[in-house]
Order: sequence, then structure tokens, then C-alpha cells
Amino acid sequence: MEWSVDIESKAAVCGDDDTLRNPSTPGSESRPKDEPNVSRLQDCPVGYPRLAAFLDSDENFMVYRRFGYAAARLLLHKQADLQKLEAAMIEMDEDEELERPGCLQSVDLGDLSSPRARLMKDLETKFDEWGKLLSTAKELSSMSRPAESEYQSVRNYIQSTRPLCEGEEPRIDCKEDLVTLRRGREYAWLDVTIEHFLRLFRCRVIDYIFRSNETQRKADDDDKSPIYYTRSRIERLVLLIITMTIVALLVVPIYLLYHLTNGIQQGSHTTAVSIGTFLAFTLVFSVIMAFFTSAKRHEILGAAAAYCAVLVVFFGNAQVIVSPGPGT
Repeated sequence: MEWSVDIESKAAVCGDDDTLRNPSTPGSESRPKDEPNVSRLQDCPVGYPRLAAFLDSDENFMVYRRFGYAAARLLLHKQADLQKLEAAMIEMDEDEELERPGCLQSVDLGDLSSPRARLMKDLETKFDEWGKLLSTAKELSSMSRPAESEYQSVRNYIQSTRPLCEGEEPRIDCKEDLVTLRRGREYAWLDVTIEHFLRLFRCRVIDYIFRSNETQRKADDDDKSPIYYTRSRIERLVLLIITMTIVALLVVPIYLLYHLTNGIQQGSHTTAVSIGTFLAFTLVFSVIMAFFTSAKRHEILGAAAAYCAVLVVFFGNAQVIVSPGPGT
């Protein structure tokens, strides 16, 4: 097939005027040369193009089905085929052991058109198909499930816009069969919470801080269009919150213990206060480890023990400095 090129159209696209239209992106609008190209939802044709643009517009919207039931049916069919071939191979081995003793001691199959050669070839083909299907099913089943907010966002968009004709709309109601393509993040729930508050208290200052120019150009600024926030800016805020939380968990208990026990004669009262403070902040630390990170149970246990030990050492050193022994 030959493609004809309109020279005037090409000159208009690649000319030296102040605007440039990128023909490689459907629905791209005219833009200055120095600005990156952003695909806007409203510029994409209604139907599959606009739905694809929506799902690709944010990593939280990359929600698709894994077809677990269909995969299980295929696995069962392939498994049944393999079982039949395996039974045929065992039966052939038993017959040849009786008819031709010693033939099974060699891997040589003889004539490639022999029944055993054909059987082994079919078995190899079926086993290869089974292995690929099994690996694909395992990979799909290990993918992350979409969060409730992600599921509701995609579901609301599809139900409100109805982008596809009846019978071809995605089965978004199959919640247990959905997976997300976004990368796994340790603080995903905190990201969602921050986005919720940003939308709840939305104003020009919040838009200026958390929405870049490219992000704002993805959709029209109206009630029907989704609101996008720049992912990197939210991640910086999450990192700042985590850092401040870690610093607070180290400083606050030492500060409280110092003021609670300072000037009080050492005894059972101060010991009880210290132990209670250690236990309370260790519990808070463990909860934060469980919710803010993807640490396993034994990792949380080890981190909590190390944190408690650090508090004990810091507090012990502080007590020695504040209350020096006799003769100093």
C-alpha cells in the first residue's frame, strides 16, 4: 500500500509558525513548540479512543480484567489433554516393556513417524502450551488489586459517560476479577487520602502547588471532567510526611520522658511512667510500620524491638547527663 503526502499539509505541520500540531497523538490540540504534547480527553473521539485516553491518563485508572474464570477453564482443558497423553505414554511403556524388553533403556525413538515419536511430540507441544498458560495465569493472579477509590473512579466514569455500545462495555462490576497496572507503592493509601483532601479543599493555591501545567491540560476544568494531580508532587508530600513522622517518633518520647521524670526521685513511679511511654510509642511505631510500609510480620517485630532499644539507650544517656553520679 502506498501513502501519498500532501506537501502543503506537511509544511503546515513542520513549518516555522508559532504553533505545532502533533499528528501522532489522536486529538492533540495546537500548542506552542516549547510545550510538551498532552492528550486531552475532550479532544479524543467518543468511544474506544476516549475510554483508552481516560484509562491511560492516570496510573490509578489503569484497571483491567484478568479473566480468572476463563483462565481456569483453559487450564483445566489443557490439563485434561496432558492427562490423556500421559496415560497414553504410560500404557505404551507397559506394552513395549512386555513386547520388546530393553527398548525403554534408550532414548532413541527410532522412526520419527512411529507412534511413540508422534506421542512425545504431541506431549511436548501440549506441555509447552500448558507451561505458558500457567505462567501467564500466575503472573496475572499476582498483580495488585485496585484500591476502592481507584475502582470507584473508573466505575463512575464508565457508568456516567457510557463510552461504548451495549454489549461491549467493560465488566467493571466484576470487582474480584480486576487488576491494576500501576506500580506497587508502599504509601498508596496515604496518596489516596491526600488526593481526597486536595479535592475536598480545592482552591487556586492547591492547584498551583499540586497540578502542573501539563496535568491541568489533560481535561477541561468542569464538574464532569476528572481532576488530575501531578503524581511526583504528591509523592514528595508523602515523603515529607513520613520523614516528619519518623523524626517525631524519635524526639517526642525522649522529650516527654525527660519532662515527666525530671526533678522526680527515681523509684517505682518513674519506672512505670518510662515503661508505659516506651510501650505506647513502640505500639505507635509498629502501627505506622504496618500501614505505611509493606514490611512482613517478622520485619515489623524486629524493627519494633530495635526502636524500643534505641529509646531505652537515648533515655538512659539523657538521665546520666542530667543526673550525674556523686563525685562528679
